[in-house]
Parts: sequence; structure tokens; C-alpha cells
Amino acid sequence: MRLDLLDRIRAAGRVRVAATAGLLAGLIALADYFVVRDVSLGVLYILPLSMYAAVFPRRTLVFGLAVFAALLREQLGPSPWQTDSPARIAMAIFAFSGIALFVAELARSRRIESESVRKLREESELRQEAEDDARALLESSPAAIITVGPDARIDMTNSAAKRILGLGSEPAKGENIGDYFPVLATLMKSKQAAPAPVSMVEASGRRRSGEMFFAQMWLSVFQTPAGLRLTAVIADASEQLRDREEIGLRQLLMNSRIIAGAVSHEIRNLAAAAEALHGRVGLSQGVKESEDFQALGKLILTLRKLSAAEIPTDAERALTGIDVSALLRELRIIVGSVTQHQDVKLFWEVADNLPRVRAEHSGLLQVLLNLTQNSMRVLGEQAEPCISVAAYQSNESVVIRVADNGPGVPVAENLFQPFQPGATSAGLGLYVSRAIIRTYGGELQYSRRAGESVFLIELPAAVGISACV
Repeated sequence: MRLDLLDRIRAAGRVRVAATAGLLAGLIALADYFVVRDVSLGVLYILPLSMYAAVFPRRTLVFGLAVFAALLREQLGPSPWQTDSPARIAMAIFAFSGIALFVAELARSRRIESESVRKLREESELRQEAEDDARALLESSPAAIITVGPDARIDMTNSAAKRILGLGSEPAKGENIGDYFPVLATLMKSKQAAPAPVSMVEASGRRRSGEMFFAQMWLSVFQTPAGLRLTAVIADASEQLRDREEIGLRQLLMNSRIIAGAVSHEIRNLAAAAEALHGRVGLSQGVKESEDFQALGKLILTLRKLSAAEIPTDAERALTGIDVSALLRELRIIVGSVTQHQDVKLFWEVADNLPRVRAEHSGLLQVLLNLTQNSMRVLGEQAEPCISVAAYQSNESVVIRVADNGPGVPVAENLFQPFQPGATSAGLGLYVSRAIIRTYGGELQYSRRAGESVFLIELPAAVGISACV
């Protein structure tokens, strides 16, 4: 039987096929009884049996219909129920049931095959749709995405990756990743490389034209049957690197000026004391005319002139309004992990809609980090150490309050003086912090109240610049 015929029979529906098979069996029975008397037409019962078995493949039901067809053939045959009737009935049952069961099994196999093909087609369509969506997502992504095979050669690049590597419309498939990112080639060739979660790497890269750039890469290395494979999400961070280094340089120069000012102040005090002592010694008879005494006077005068020289200011730095709320959120991220590691409770209270303040982002963040680090340093012996950071608006200023429940300082009057005995980092941290705040037109103060050491930073609001919420 042709397989497409089985498909058409099954597609016709069970009710229609059963009705057609029953009608055909009835017509064969009538023709066998009324029309043809000398020859049995019972062999034709195989047709309705096959049709029925194609849509109702249950073996017991098919076998029962085969037995009924064999008995009906014997009853309507030319010589029913003779001596050889049992043999004819047995042979008919065997022939009818064998063919019908074969058709039933063939139809069942065909149905299973069709269902498998249908599911395979649906899965293929879904897989193709997912691949198309993933490809569209990769191509539309602003981040450069590169996959690298076990041989350290590029497998796939999206449009952003072609732009960052300077490829234009040319493909990069098959090229050595070491020509663009040597650190990735080293990672792939390393025998110690192993499947790892996503990690971030900063390294230099090279475009096809030979131009160097600084890249931030998020890497995922995973194992496949063919070996280690790597997926890299790459961003060009050259501008961020330049900005970061320029900010660091400006901050270093400003801090150097502040420290130089502190040193100059101390030298000036010492030179004034030496000059006074030199003058009193010169009153003694015969000492003033001494060449050594005169040379010492010139040396003291030179020191006074050196200490009185003006330290140039940073004329290029112009203070603009910064979002103090955003800066404090950044501070919370930096300090939060440290306080958790040291079991220090951190309380945070920042008012909403704070105005922008006249300050520099890196300088103000440096001051706040210095204050919080000082607090964590003195909280080592406390039973329940805690630090609280609060910010609120006061008239035309923004006040940032950093407090801890530490023991405080013994002599608060000398807290902001440089070169204090026993202080860390030459005792310049708080001196530089206050000097930085004063360059912004603000003030840094310390007080001890209710078992707390409190530092207050007061900064003027940036007039005419709204806050970023």
C-alpha cells in the first residue's frame, strides 16, 4: 500500500473512514449474497478492514473484525458450513488479520514518523528563529563581541567589533586573536586556563591599522568537546583612561601644592625663630663682625624668602556643580564592602533633592574616603563599631556629616595641623582634606558630642544649576 494513500485515509477523519469502511463491507456482503452465487467475494473484505485498521490501529479490535469478516464470508459463500469450513475460516482469519494488522502497524509507524517530522520541523523553525534573534541582538549591540576558538583564532565578530578593530566590512574569521589582543592569545594558549565565570580584564589592543587603544574586556572561558573557547565583550576605554589619569594628575598637583604650603609654613616659622635668635646673638660684642655670623644671617634670610614665595595656583581648574547625591552613592559602594568585612555597621541618611555643590568630584570623594578610613581605623577596639553618613541642605549650603562611635582624639585643637607626632602619613591627611574643602569655598570641622566623633563638611550650593535626581 502506498504511504501517501495512508496519509489521505487518515486525513479524511475517523468517522468518515469508519462509515465508508462499513458501507463498503455491506455492499460486498450484498453482492456476495444476491449477485454472485458460484464464487465467493469474501476476499474483498480486506479492503474495508485495511481502511478501518489505518485509522483504528488497536490490535484486539482489528483481530475481532477479521474474525467477523471470516465468519461472514463463510456464511455468504457458495457452500457455507461444510466439512472443510473450519479450515477455510481459519485461513480467512489468518489472512484477514495478518493483512489488517500489517496495515495497522504500517499506519502507526507512518503516524509516528509524521509526528516526529512535524516536531523536528517545529524545533528547526524555533531554533532558526532563536538564531536569527540572537544574531540580530549581537549585530545591534553597541558593545563589541568576539568569540575565539580553541586554536586562538577568531570565530565570530559583530558590527561593533569590526568597528573597534578597524576592519570595515572585511571579515575577521580565522585571524589570530593575538594580532589584536595579545593577552587573549596568551590566555587561550596557557595550560593553566580553565573554565571560569565572567571576569573583567583591562589591557591594550591594536587595530588593523596598527593604532593602539585601551580596552576593557569581560571574558567568559568555557570548555567544549573541541577544547577551550572564549567569548569577549569589549569596550574602548581610551577616553576613560585619559580622563582618569588627567584627574589623578590634577589631584596630585593640588595635593602637592597643599603639602608644599604646609612645609613652607613650618620653614617660615623656624626661619622667623632663627632670625630672632640671630639678632639677639648679634648684640654680643665682636660677634656681629664675624664672617660666619654674617653668612648665617644671609642663610636665614634666604630661608625666609624661600618660605615666603607664593605657590602658584591651578588657574586651569574651574569648579562646576556636582551631584552630591550621586557622589555619596559611589562612596557607599566603595565603603560598604570594607565595613561588612570589618563588621562595622554603616548607617546612611541622605536627604532627597539635594542641590549641586561647588566642588570637584575626585577631590571631594578623596576627602570623604579619608574621613571614613580614619573612622574605621579607630573603631578596631569598639564593641559595636558603627559609622553614620548623613547629608542635608542648610540655607545656601549642603552639609555632609561623617560620624563614628570611636574614642575620639585627645587634643582636638591640633587635629588639622600638619606633621603631628604619632600621626600616620606624616599627619597630613586631615590637613590636606581641610585645604581641599577650603579651595571649594567650604569648611571642614570636627566636634565631639554624645559619644560620637563628628566631622562636618559644609559646601556652598552651585547657584543656577539644578540637582540631578
